[in-house]
Amino acid sequence: MSRALAKVALIAGSVALIATGVGAAAGAGLLTASTAAGAATATAISATAATITSAATLVTIGASVGAQLTAKKPAARGSASGVLIQTDAPQPCLIGRTFSGGVLRHDVGYGGKVGKVKNPYRGSPVVYSGCGPVEELESVQTDFTPISPWYAGFLYTDSQLGLTPEPAALTPQWPGMPNWTAAHKLSGQAAILWSFKFDKDGKRFASGLPPFGAIWKGVKVYDPRLDSTYPGGDGPQRITDEATWVWSENPALHALAYAYGRHQNGKKVFGIGLPATGIDLARIVAWANVCDANDWKVGGVIYEPADRWANLKDIMAAGAAEPVFAGGVLSVRYRAPMVALETVTEDDIADDAMSVTAMQSYRNRLNGLVPKYRSEEHNWEYVSAELVSVPAYVEEDGEEKVEERQHNLVQQGDQSAQLVAYELTDGREIGPIVLTLKPQWRRYRPGECLHLDLPSLDLDTDAIILSRDFDPGTMKVTLTFVGETPAKHAFALGQVAVAPPTPALGDPEERDTTIDENGTAPQIYPVGSEEEMLALSARQGDIAVRSDIETNFMHNGGATGTAADWSELAKQTSVASAEEAENALQLGAYTPSDIADLVARVEALETP
Repeated sequence: MSRALAKVALIAGSVALIATGVGAAAGAGLLTASTAAGAATATAISATAATITSAATLVTIGASVGAQLTAKKPAARGSASGVLIQTDAPQPCLIGRTFSGGVLRHDVGYGGKVGKVKNPYRGSPVVYSGCGPVEELESVQTDFTPISPWYAGFLYTDSQLGLTPEPAALTPQWPGMPNWTAAHKLSGQAAILWSFKFDKDGKRFASGLPPFGAIWKGVKVYDPRLDSTYPGGDGPQRITDEATWVWSENPALHALAYAYGRHQNGKKVFGIGLPATGIDLARIVAWANVCDANDWKVGGVIYEPADRWANLKDIMAAGAAEPVFAGGVLSVRYRAPMVALETVTEDDIADDAMSVTAMQSYRNRLNGLVPKYRSEEHNWEYVSAELVSVPAYVEEDGEEKVEERQHNLVQQGDQSAQLVAYELTDGREIGPIVLTLKPQWRRYRPGECLHLDLPSLDLDTDAIILSRDFDPGTMKVTLTFVGETPAKHAFALGQVAVAPPTPALGDPEERDTTIDENGTAPQIYPVGSEEEMLALSARQGDIAVRSDIETNFMHNGGATGTAADWSELAKQTSVASAEEAENALQLGAYTPSDIADLVARVEALETP
């Protein structure tokens, strides 16, 4: 839909250049007309080429804003809980308080032969944030809990916060780690060097390495309210000195820091890189106060190289806001109760060509949204809360129109529910409203609120400025608005999310012990009939190799004593006997020759 509206804007621009007749004027009027107000606008359009140009300009502005209103929300991101392993992996940046699996920068096994085990040590330096020092490493974790004593003597970590420069490189627990020297300091990188030890008996890590990562308090931000050189500020912070910045979870302050950029040794290393004069600090400060009042927080991981505009929108979305530009300066439109600064009346209209759209089209508006957020209680995965719906909207539409909305950098369920409630109510506002006003109205900027008292358009409402277009030749200013219903704020901010049940992982010692029990997992039982299979003292995961029908079955944990306790596996490709299957530990499609080949490969790897 947004692409279509963008095309309308281009077509309207062409109309402005070639229009010469009443038919063209009527066409432009029909494009801008909507309901009775739009019809009045169409009637007011004259057949002059100048008026056609004005009308076409309204189409251009209206369509462009319509494209913004109907544009897709930021794309949903995947999990940040696992370790990212890829060639030329991007640079991460930790925002707020969050868990991250990090980005693997090096991974090597070493140690020669220790206790009959070849290369028992493994070193894995993992970077969690590359934008200078973070505030704190709160908790190093496996299985999303602090490291269990079960791993004592087998798992060690060394960490750094990302000073520039770092005084020393991370130290592996066991010396001799290949391609890792005192020069590998990872300056400016918050990182952990994980050291693992594997023993021949497989008492630890029998089930493989557990999920590992850490909870961090991430990068610091600039807060103008704590800067005595900023009007109304009080404190030592300076936007040009990152050493004075402080840690925060405020979405507005993180948006400001990302727009300004992060620098090391005088070079920008992350973010957009706008000058301070190119950012509307006053609007950012007002928005930061709203985020504090609503307890809105931002948390998660963003990456570069990536779409910086998308990163900025993700950060702002956590605070119910989106970026806008006014006079070449980055500003913000945020959701909060607004006071109208002035009233626009019929006397302020400078051009009869006006446009009003009652609301978004039926196709684009929704009456229900499912909030999705990153939940600490669910091992930091994205989870869906219960539907937020407005019964009156459902009745208006005659059907349920529901979508899921993921907030990539939101980690509070109530906050996510409040954000989707705002989106639902915004979709029912009047707009866009395009008005060409007299010169004195040029001082108002996007995001500010005015009251519209325009009987000719049947408008008596507060409205938020979305965009401003100033013509220095005529001194006229064209403002584009969207309606503002004060009652929506109480509805949105009253939302409370209901999350799904919390999952739980087993104890690592119990898991490793279970896997290691009886020396192998699972147990393989060669049998010649169903009766023999049902007579086995088997546990969940054990395999029965049925020679009578050349089919394998896995015990599914059932306790009925019937065939229902066993699930059929893939058909065997070739099995000479039950004895061969037992000796080769064949679990399905592997043949004796497959097993022999694998054994030969392993032996070749172990040959000095």
